[in-house]
Amino acid sequence: MNKHVKEITLLALATSILFVQELMFSFIPNIQLTTFLILVYTSVFGLKKTYMIIIVHVFIDNLLFGSLGMLNIWIPMALAWLLIATIFSIIRKNTDSIFIFALSAYFFGHIYGLMFVPFQAWLIEIDILLYLLADIPWQIIMGIANFLTVMWLYKPMEKFLMELYSKYVTN
Repeated sequence: MNKHVKEITLLALATSILFVQELMFSFIPNIQLTTFLILVYTSVFGLKKTYMIIIVHVFIDNLLFGSLGMLNIWIPMALAWLLIATIFSIIRKNTDSIFIFALSAYFFGHIYGLMFVPFQAWLIEIDILLYLLADIPWQIIMGIANFLTVMWLYKPMEKFLMELYSKYVTN
C-alpha cells in the first residue's frame, strides 16, 4: 500500500480518536483528553499535520453540535488548539521533561478557556471580567485534568504512536 495512503489513514484515525474521546467525556464538564492528544500528535506527527487534525476536528465538532455558523464557538476553539500545538512544539524542542509538559498542559487549560472569554462575553452581553471570573474554576478543572493525563499517559502514548507511525508510514 502507498506510504501516503497509510499516513492519511493514520491521521484520519488520530482525528477520529480526538473527536470520539470528546464525545465520550462530554457529560463531564472540562474533562477530556483533547489537550493531551494534541500534544502527543504534535510530538509524533509534527506541527503541520497536527494543524490539519485540529482543523478537521474543529470543523466536525462544530458541525455535529450545530455551532458551525457561530463565530463565537469555532473561531476561539480553532485558535486555542492551534496556539496550544504551536506553543507545545516550541517547548518540545527545548526540553523532554514530562513535568514541564504536564505543567504546560495545565496552563493550556487556561489558554483554551481564555480564548473564549471575549467571544462569549460579547455574545451574552455580560461584563468580560465577570465572565472571566465565572470561567476560572472551569479552567482550573481543565488544567488539572490536562496535567494529570500528560503526567500519566504522555510518554507511553508518544512511544506507542511513534512506533506505529514509523512502522506504517516511515518504512
